Amino acid sequence: MGEIPGNSPLFASLGGAVQYHYDVVESLRRYFNPDLPCSLARLDGFPRARIVVRPAEYIEETDLRSALAMLTLIDAAFKKDYRYRCENKLKDDLSRAFRVIHKRKPDYQNVNLEMVIFDAWSRHAPGERQLIGDLRGAFRFRNWLAHGRYWPPKLGRKYDFDYLFRLADAVYSTLPLRGMDEP
Repeated sequence: MGEIPGNSPLFASLGGAVQYHYDVVESLRRYFNPDLPCSLARLDGFPRARIVVRPAEYIEETDLRSALAMLTLIDAAFKKDYRYRCENKLKDDLSRAFRVIHKRKPDYQNVNLEMVIFDAWSRHAPGERQLIGDLRGAFRFRNWLAHGRYWPPKLGRKYDFDYLFRLADAVYSTLPLRGMDEP
């Protein structure tokens, strides 16, 4: 059996996702640089003001796409943790709660991250409620991104790639997530 489509090693880690994001942003800056000969022909006929705005729009869109990719890494980390705790029958309260949930809903792929997994983390890791609350907000942002951006979001804060990277870093360094080496 072949590789899973889109299963890039670049996005197997936070570091890979960060490097990819900044490489693409730098590439866009160079691509739209009106002082480079390769850009002059392509940008010929564009008003100078548009040449300045267009790369900013592309970079902003890239930031949103990279933010979405960062959120998929966080989602995967929590889902892997959930599965690992259920399958390996860990003895902590969180793992026991996950097994109770799993008995009612045995399909690992259909467990709801925000309503089920985050709720269990909030109840069984009370010292991490602020972090879980920050994640809930970030996943409202993800839902807005993933579902077409057709409504004005009420998010309470600005979400961008840099904020989500810091949030992901806090998740990976603070929470005792299990099963991260599992496929």
